[in-house]
Amino acid sequence: MGTEHKIKPYFIVWIEGWDVFHGEKVKSFTNTGVDYTTKMTEAIRVKSDDIPEVKAYLKRHGFADWVINGNTFIGTSYAPKGTILNLKRIRL
Repeated sequence: MGTEHKIKPYFIVWIEGWDVFHGEKVKSFTNTGVDYTTKMTEAIRVKSDDIPEVKAYLKRHGFADWVINGNTFIGTSYAPKGTILNLKRIRL
């Protein structure tokens, strides 16, 4: 992974739109796919170690490889309370 992974501890999962600030981001993972939000404060944050598991989840739920391997994971240092994905509590 690139330098950004060392600087930014969390990643927003950006799915669709012209830019990450106005586009659709993953709010939560469900049994049938994902719930979306356009609000940065509601978007789920993923730790760099969890990105491979999130990519596998997205692939299982029909997301195209170009989406999964593109600019989907956007680094951020800000994580509002309750937005960090905890794979110890839930299983994707």
